Amino acid sequence: MAQSVKQTKKAIDNGNLLLAYDLARVAIDGGDTSVELRHLLVLTLARMGDAQRAMELFQEYGLHGSANAHHRSLAARILKDAALALPLGQDRDEALSAAYSAYAEIYEVSGDAYPGINAASLALLSGRKEQARALASSIIALDEISNPKDYYDGATLAEALLINGRVEEATVALSMASGLPDANSGAKSSTSRQLSQIAKILKLDVDKQNALLAPIVPPTVIHYCGHMFLEGAPTEALLRQRIDQFLDGQDVEFAYGSLAAGADILVAEAIVARGGELHVTFPFVKADFIEQSVIPAGVGWIERFEKCLDAATSVHFATEMNYVGDPSQFGYASKVAMGMAKLRAQYLGTSLQQLALWDGVASTGPAGTGADVEVWKSYGYSSAIIAPEGVDRNLLRAQVPEVDQHKRGLAAFLFTDFPGFSKLPEAALPAFWQGVMGNMANVLNEYPDQILAKNSWGDAVLAIMPDAPVAAKIALALQEALRDFDYSLLGFSESSGMRIGVHFGPAYQTEDLITGRTTFYGTEVSRAARIEPVTPPGAVFVTEPFAAILVLEASDRFKCRYVGNVEFAKGYGTYPIYRLMAV
Repeated sequence: MAQSVKQTKKAIDNGNLLLAYDLARVAIDGGDTSVELRHLLVLTLARMGDAQRAMELFQEYGLHGSANAHHRSLAARILKDAALALPLGQDRDEALSAAYSAYAEIYEVSGDAYPGINAASLALLSGRKEQARALASSIIALDEISNPKDYYDGATLAEALLINGRVEEATVALSMASGLPDANSGAKSSTSRQLSQIAKILKLDVDKQNALLAPIVPPTVIHYCGHMFLEGAPTEALLRQRIDQFLDGQDVEFAYGSLAAGADILVAEAIVARGGELHVTFPFVKADFIEQSVIPAGVGWIERFEKCLDAATSVHFATEMNYVGDPSQFGYASKVAMGMAKLRAQYLGTSLQQLALWDGVASTGPAGTGADVEVWKSYGYSSAIIAPEGVDRNLLRAQVPEVDQHKRGLAAFLFTDFPGFSKLPEAALPAFWQGVMGNMANVLNEYPDQILAKNSWGDAVLAIMPDAPVAAKIALALQEALRDFDYSLLGFSESSGMRIGVHFGPAYQTEDLITGRTTFYGTEVSRAARIEPVTPPGAVFVTEPFAAILVLEASDRFKCRYVGNVEFAKGYGTYPIYRLMAV
């Protein structure tokens, strides 16, 4: 097996779908011709919920013609996911039937258990109870299923037994499967979703369902935070013991947070020691973070900081600016880490918690452990609190940059661009001005109290909003307003359209010295301006911080589909990008 396939499969197994996508995409773009790698890329997109892109690549890669039944079954899997996302009704029933037929046809030809068990489940979900049981019985009779040697075969046996109403036997089979090879987080997550749907159709009572799924509940994802304190605390060993007890009790495998001296590093060390994934988010450049959040607690923390950083699964920078004396930089990074934790929990279908080493005293500003706990709870999640007793928090405070007198704040920055505008003939400009810019102006005018600043020049528009949900709503409204515009009036094809990029972050807010109107400026505004040039016409691309904040604040209204690591315009760097869509 090629290294790229091994790495991508490992990422999928761990439920790290963003990494899996990037690994496969980079290898394929680099010339890897593996059919299996293309299968894994399409599977990753399907698991992330991007059915449209998954089906496009399935067709492009010719997987429908593969000799491998698992490869061919991906189209049926995509149809199934799309069907299950529909509301109850005739459209959903017809979509489920189409997915069932696709799986059943492959099973009939191949005799492979994978399409067979999915055909059986879909038969049950679409009301074909007798067909479901007949298919399930034929699968149980297969040698590799009746005597499973790996997790997928064991889980297939459990699913087939459950479809036939043999709940206790299914429970035993699933417990056995959880101890077989390949019983990883990604596999358990997929099985848990599938069996939950079947249990619902069978009207299994809560106790029986919980007993059935208990062996395959994916590990917990946490956001962690806590107070800084001086090195050499006499109670550090006790605190570590309490952290380990929490991690063991909640079966924590994935942790998102920062790496300040004290509590952060204690949690990070505990996660690494248990073989879990550590995902670090810094609020600004590393050197400034060490100066502000590590050295003040003692230089002995630096070595431990670096060891944790080396062991981290991923390292993110909420911003790439320096520390400018703005405490909201810390609060912003905490929210980004919280959002990344929620995205991971959603992919795995698992529980999400916060672990805070906190003294219980509320914060007075936008940053600090108290602020992190308050923000987390405001989103409806629970926090596990460990009191950091016996620690010395009399830190040697780092020199703070002189506070800029200009107002700073968090905001969403939306930029638009129309490709080909500079080549429009003079006679087409009025149609563009009235049809494109006029429609966009009408949308923006509907939100007079929610737009902090706006401007336009040529084909470009800048709009600044106070939060991510408002920006998402306006961005999609802008594209909707242009959806029916006749671009042939400008001499362009139907595939033309406005490109919109959106970012969320900290910036300066002041009066524009030229126009006299409110404006925002700073590193994050410049970053936002680099998104729309790499956005396809008619789409809205957003940054990872924006996606993280949005999933915390409006996951019921919007979704962000991962696009990949995209190289920004004008050599600005490569960043993870998402496509914004309505739910």
